[in-house]
Amino acid sequence: MSQGYAVLIIDMSYDPEKDFVVSGFQTVELANEFAKRWVRDSLEELRESNQTKESLRRAWHVFGEDASVLGGEPHYAGSHDLDYFIDNPATAEERDWKAIKKLAGLE
Repeated sequence: MSQGYAVLIIDMSYDPEKDFVVSGFQTVELANEFAKRWVRDSLEELRESNQTKESLRRAWHVFGEDASVLGGEPHYAGSHDLDYFIDNPATAEERDWKAIKKLAGLE
């Protein structure tokens, strides 16, 4: 891992060839926020009108992406907040992982 913190992006289809790491976050807070927004965006891409919570959960577990912070204490993964994300649709800002990547100087 390079200097700072990294986030492992995990393809929930369980194809390890699709997993990758985004590294270089200076603080664990930035890495955590990036992971949170990544998962929220992944979930929102699967959300449909009149969809049950359980259907959305199943879709995310098959087609979504989790994001796990490497090196952070305590450990954080976006999936830790999955129930909250399902119950509370995200705003555009809450999904904007690119803004965190830019803030971290990674773009």
